[in-house]
Amino acid sequence: MTIAEQIYAIVKTLPPEQASEILAFAEFVQSKHSIRVEDAQEMSWADLVKSLAGAWADDFPTLEEIRAGEGQDALRESL
Repeated sequence: MTIAEQIYAIVKTLPPEQASEILAFAEFVQSKHSIRVEDAQEMSWADLVKSLAGAWADDFPTLEEIRAGEGQDALRESL
């Protein structure tokens, strides 16, 4: 029995609400792994990183937030 057949056998026994949860999870897993090369080439670097990172999507700091704690640049001594 294939994995798809095993999942189907289990889902058939579930109430519709629980089967809907399984469907939502399967769609999530599918979308998580379905970034096409063509789509990735059209994305900006930041959007691509966010899409691949997943957990960073909502709390990824902006450049201004990152630089806020750094202070000002120090001048370099000339040689």
